[in-house]
Parts: sequence; C-alpha cells; structure tokens
Amino acid sequence: MDVKTDNMDIEKKVVLISATPLEHGGLKDLNGIPIFQVGIGKINAASNLTEILWNEEPDFVVNFGSCGNLKNHKVGEVIEVGSVYNNIDVRPYAEYGCTPENNQCEIKLSNSGVKLFTTDQIYDNTRTDYAEKYLDMIKSCDIVDMEAYALAYVCKQRNIPFVSYKWVSDDGNIDTWKENAAIGFQNFREVFFQTYYSEY
Repeated sequence: MDVKTDNMDIEKKVVLISATPLEHGGLKDLNGIPIFQVGIGKINAASNLTEILWNEEPDFVVNFGSCGNLKNHKVGEVIEVGSVYNNIDVRPYAEYGCTPENNQCEIKLSNSGVKLFTTDQIYDNTRTDYAEKYLDMIKSCDIVDMEAYALAYVCKQRNIPFVSYKWVSDDGNIDTWKENAAIGFQNFREVFFQTYYSEY
C-alpha cells in the first residue's frame, strides 16, 4: 500500500486496528489492508496490539472506531484525533492522567486540535456518579473512547507512526450506538481511501 506522507507516496506495511467487529461488520480487510481487533478497553487494546506489532511488524498503524460526542460533532462524522488523554488517577503521586513511571498525560497524534479522552467507562450523560476530575476531562475534550490512548502509547514506545480516526456514534445515549456506528464506518472508509490509499 502507498501511504501518502508529506506529499510523497512511500511504500509501507499498514495495519488497521479496531476494538470490535461491531464497528465494521466483521470485515477482515479494506481492499487488502488487514483489519485486526484488539478488544474493548485499554488493557485488551495494549496487550493485543503488542502481539499484533510483534507478529506483523507494520510500518504504520491506523486506528478507527466509534466515539462518544462531547461537543457539537454530528453523528457519523469522521474525526482525526489530535491529542489523546488517559483516564487514570494516582494523585498525589502524579497528576491526573499520568503515573509516576509515565508522565505522558497527553500524546499528540496530529495537528487537528481534536482532544480525545480514553476512559475505562462508557460515558453515559444520564449518570451522576462520576469523579470530579473525570468530569473535568469530559468537559475539556471533544470526544471520548476506550482504547486510543493505550494504542497510541504502545506505538509510541516502539516508534511506530500511529493515527486515529473516530466517528461519532453517540452523544452519551447508548441506545443509538449500533445504527450510528454503521453510518460512521461507511464514512470512515471514504476518508481512509481518499487519504491513504493512492489507488482509490
């Protein structure tokens, strides 16, 4: 596959990463580019992506999947993530989002300016029992998911370029997720081929 990078086509081995087949109808690839599932949540994502990188030895990782809408994005809209933030709280030993061993509270992925909050919980705007710092991140970020920070961290540790595209599948109402995710995936396919696949 020819990946368009800095206005040049460079032959690279690319893998597509999603959390679950529910996000893409169980497809194994997009025009020959393999799709791998890492599972839902940060632990599954980090563990399974590590194995995928070891076995496949890709040059470039593209993550795609659904996200919760925290601002004014439309359902089905495909968004390139700018920075991703972790949901972890070990204060007073490190600031929120970090650990004593990892001060990368923010991992920058692109210049899009879109802030993604990766959390261990499905965000439900009808709940009232979230921690204060969690809600602060919900207010300051644009979208929310459950895997991207872990994926970005694993790739960064191995110096493998990583990008993440999310489509809005809900705005905190989990009842509409499935139908909206199908719309988002079709929109992602168009963005992916137009951006990265030179033969499209």
